[in-house]
Amino acid sequence: MEDMNIIEARGIGKEFGGVWVLRNVDFDLRKGEIHALVGENGAGKSTFIKMLSGVYSRSEGKFLVNGEEKNFKNARHAEEAGIRTVHQELNIIPWFTAYENIFVGSEISKKGLPGLNVMDDKEMIRQATDAIHMLNVDLDVRENAGRLSPAMKKIVEICKVLIYSPQVIVFDEPTTSLSKEECDALLKVIEGLKEHNISIIYISHNLEEIKRISDRVTVFRDGSKVGTLDKEKDEIEIDTIIKMMLGGKKYDAFKRDHSYATDEVVMKLENVTTEKIHDVSFELKKGEILGIAGVVGAGKTETARAIFGLDKVKSGKITMFGKSLTGLTRNRIRQGLALVPEERQAQGLVLNFPISENTTLVFLDKWCSKLGIIKKKAEKDVAEEFIQKMGTKTTGPKQVVKYLSGGNQQKVVLSKWMAGNFQIGIFDDPCRGIDIKAKEDIYILMDRLAKEGKSLIMISGYMPELVNNCDRVIVMNGGYKVAEFEKGIENFEEQIFTAMLGGSVE
Repeated sequence: MEDMNIIEARGIGKEFGGVWVLRNVDFDLRKGEIHALVGENGAGKSTFIKMLSGVYSRSEGKFLVNGEEKNFKNARHAEEAGIRTVHQELNIIPWFTAYENIFVGSEISKKGLPGLNVMDDKEMIRQATDAIHMLNVDLDVRENAGRLSPAMKKIVEICKVLIYSPQVIVFDEPTTSLSKEECDALLKVIEGLKEHNISIIYISHNLEEIKRISDRVTVFRDGSKVGTLDKEKDEIEIDTIIKMMLGGKKYDAFKRDHSYATDEVVMKLENVTTEKIHDVSFELKKGEILGIAGVVGAGKTETARAIFGLDKVKSGKITMFGKSLTGLTRNRIRQGLALVPEERQAQGLVLNFPISENTTLVFLDKWCSKLGIIKKKAEKDVAEEFIQKMGTKTTGPKQVVKYLSGGNQQKVVLSKWMAGNFQIGIFDDPCRGIDIKAKEDIYILMDRLAKEGKSLIMISGYMPELVNNCDRVIVMNGGYKVAEFEKGIENFEEQIFTAMLGGSVE
């Protein structure tokens, strides 16, 4: 690995509306190294990468590429400088072949055909195959992409970048949703890129991955660079990174200082295994708010899907009020189970329906006549009732849901479950992408539901929510339950955070 810096950032900062979210960051990337960026959500690493990639313009400081100052006004400028990104989300067209996906938007046309735009499939196959061979992977680029495994789809995403012969590749959480075997294989591919003198910026919450593949690690906290650790100096240790990320931080906002949990067990998971989670066991008590913590891809949402009947349970047992929880999702809803999904717009709402029709959607038979006709006045009345109860800001029950803010959309999702009087609620990242007042409203609602004797599972990767709202927290990592903590123990938040990131806990 050469010592020459391919990228240097000097005094980089970014402000939005007078608020500085990143300030005075110095950073360098050497040729042929893997340099990881780590930090909590909101620490500033994503903002930094967006400036480097031309998505955001910088507010202060400068970037240099191979010693030459660059002003990245848009993504194209960054790409022209040889900087490309492999994003966390897959962007694969399933009915295209692998090579067609690799060249989508950059198709090669046959030469010597004036007035015609005919794709040169032979050349695209050749170049795509060269890219695959560069990664030491066995894949026929003529294979239909929809038949590929998640790991191979990620390989296709990497090849989309390689055909441009980049100097720098940014990997954003590349192993999310991959099995351990697929993850190991992909990390070997990424490490192999160094042999081609490609420099890599690697972003991940998985500190075991970070320790394994990184030459250096830079830690961000609260919009600032905390420091850089070097493998050659034996500085990269998981516990060291965690301490740098936390910095003695405590979470105090919206603190819930009481509990309504009883000793009565209302739900029990015993050694539950699906495609994504393994041997998961825990209990949920009446009146309890139980947190499930973990980084992206840890298995939090997959646990919710197993309980709600969306993912097939291969082995193990789930019981609710002493009875085995089996069968279709609708049967579980009738037994008193509710799910506020992670993606409210895609999974929790019909965006073109009004508030009234979304509110009654789950328990539609309650507002139907014997002939199956919806009682519109009853539907309108219940929607108005929950608009008042939830404090939903709207013009009325006939307002179409897609025109509401994110926080008010989430209140409609909650309303449709409350209208059916559920007993156990799974809230998967319930405050994602909503404003601080709407968050507080939902925290207060959850407390009220617990007081009424309902039991809640709160899934989140956001530490303040877990620490301040939950009576107990279990931690997922790699599809396994790795720890469980009662509120009130010493270093409650630090223990959770350490377990989430793979560190050693008491």
